[in-house]
Amino acid sequence: MTKREHNSRDIFRHFSAEYVPQIDGLITGLFEQKIAASDAMFMEEMYAAISEFCLRDGKRIRPLLLINSFNGYKRGFGGRAGIINLATAVELMHSFLLVQDDIIDRSELRRGKKSLHILMNDMYGNLSLNPAIGTDIASVLADVIFSCAVELISGADVRAAYKNRFLRVFSKTYEMTAWGQILDSLCTMPSSIDPQSDAPMRISLMKTAYYTMVYPMIMGYVLSGGRNEREKKRIENFGIPLGVAFQVRDDLLGVFGVEGDTGKPNDSDIKEGKFTLLVQNAVTNLSGNERSKFTECFLKAEKSHQDVEYIRQMIIDSGAMNDTISRHKELIDEAKLKLEELALTGRSRDVLCGVIESVEDIPV
Repeated sequence: MTKREHNSRDIFRHFSAEYVPQIDGLITGLFEQKIAASDAMFMEEMYAAISEFCLRDGKRIRPLLLINSFNGYKRGFGGRAGIINLATAVELMHSFLLVQDDIIDRSELRRGKKSLHILMNDMYGNLSLNPAIGTDIASVLADVIFSCAVELISGADVRAAYKNRFLRVFSKTYEMTAWGQILDSLCTMPSSIDPQSDAPMRISLMKTAYYTMVYPMIMGYVLSGGRNEREKKRIENFGIPLGVAFQVRDDLLGVFGVEGDTGKPNDSDIKEGKFTLLVQNAVTNLSGNERSKFTECFLKAEKSHQDVEYIRQMIIDSGAMNDTISRHKELIDEAKLKLEELALTGRSRDVLCGVIESVEDIPV
């Protein structure tokens, strides 16, 4: 690790240490107010549960990118407290989507603890004969989280014109992410696999690159007063390769990661039949009977432990893992080049270097 890399990692850690407590403090205070204002015990219990869910350990990368972008582009505009409100709303929206994602993926764990729909089933399953009561409640609690995000936006002390520009990006973010999730659902447990399909890349762009990198940075940019379309394009050119690299890293960890580090099982992507760039590389590299056998096994609705291990080993043997790691490095190198084109000021560029380095690291 070079001295600059070490410094960038430290700067990003310090930046996170400065702002994450403010974000988490707002979330804590918001749900404490909701609990205090509740007139029914079940509402208090559920507000407490979603507060705990939203406050679980996570990178808070999206609100941090918003704040960092605002800091790097601001031109004498105040209202920093309002920016924290809007950044916190973005983090709540992430929790909203995680609840949905866990339900769709039938995932039992989130950040090393029970997913919200599993937790709700544990808490209220004895009160109903409905076997899906936990899922039903969690689906609606996601709407409660969404409503709380909107409340934070409404109360943010930010100029109306800037808030309106933020809201246009905000709405675009979650509409695109929704379409990405729909495409992801269509490509999970597919009936067949087309090695030439552009779906894995589209999903990476819509569900991750724009959602995680591009749009949070543009939110911060427009809140700073920025309106230059060329700079927005430069942000996009930087955020897309970094965001796709973020997804590629997640795909690798979803198959080869350690559950204690990732907070989720490393067989879930395989069992769910997620058609990722990693799987696409395996299918592309294999041919003849090997491709047919791999595809048939991957398309099984129910996979045994032996099936999972076979798929994992074939991803390695086909060269798909190494190809995917190589592609990840290319994307990181592209993001580093595009970072130099951004008109950021202050330490914001070093914070982004730290973000790149965190995405660059693949502990597999």
